[in-house]
This record gives sequence, C-alpha cells and structure tokens, in this order.
Amino acid sequence: MIKKNWTQAYKIVPWRGQLQWLGIMAAALLTIILIASIYLSISSQAGIAGRGLQVQQREKSDTIESIAQLETDLARVTSSTEMRQRAKKLGFASIAPQDFTYIIVPGYAGRPSADLSPHTADMVPPPIIKTAYTQSIWDWMYSSFVQPAYGE
Repeated sequence: MIKKNWTQAYKIVPWRGQLQWLGIMAAALLTIILIASIYLSISSQAGIAGRGLQVQQREKSDTIESIAQLETDLARVTSSTEMRQRAKKLGFASIAPQDFTYIIVPGYAGRPSADLSPHTADMVPPPIIKTAYTQSIWDWMYSSFVQPAYGE
C-alpha cells in the first residue's frame, strides 16, 4: 500500500517530468548550437584563407604577365634594327673596323659584372619551431621551480 502512495505522490506533480524533458531538450539544443557555431567558424576561416590564396595567385599571374611584357618591350627596344634607327636619328654613323683605334688602359679590368643574386644573409629562413617551444615541460618546471628554490 505504501508503494501505491509513493507512485501516486510522484504522479501528482507532473511538472517534474516536464521540467526534465525541457532540460534534456535545452541541453540537446545547446549542443547542436555549439557544434554549428564551431563548424561555421572553421568554415569561415577556411573560406577567408581560400579567398586570400586566390587573390595572391591572381597577383602572381599579373606580375608574371607584367614581367613578360617588360621583357618583350626590352627585346624590341634593344633589337639591332631599332638601335640602328635610333643611332641614325641621334647623328651616329657606321664606321669600318679600320677607322677606330683600340686603346688598352693599364689597371682597368673592364666593367664589373652585375651581381643580382640575393644576399644569403638576408635569406636566412625563420626557425620552424618557435624558441619558446624547444624546452621540455620537465626542463621548464626545473628552471621555474627547482632552481629558484635552491638558488642555483
């Protein structure tokens, strides 16, 4: 008989079951919202990185096209026919090999060659691992706690 009374007393307050159901649904909804927000955050970061990559690739192709156009212009301007025409406009005339004198200047080695290669000192790659991460946790604990305690 007592058992019946307890069952009956529990059924008298139906709001407990409703409150539990509401709590479970709220927790499930909160979990779904949390997962969706993480997904959206990662997706937006990936989209931004992809768009940045597209912009850099477009800039690279524009630069390559510009370099190719400049090389073409340089080749056209320095062609022998173009140089002859400009020399005639400036008043220069062609001469035969017997009409000029070659003078040797002692100590003059000629025009130095241009060194357009980048300096290796400027191209030292940054370390792959930051220096803060090269110490193990035990070494860090030793240097942070043990050494100060003993005054080493």
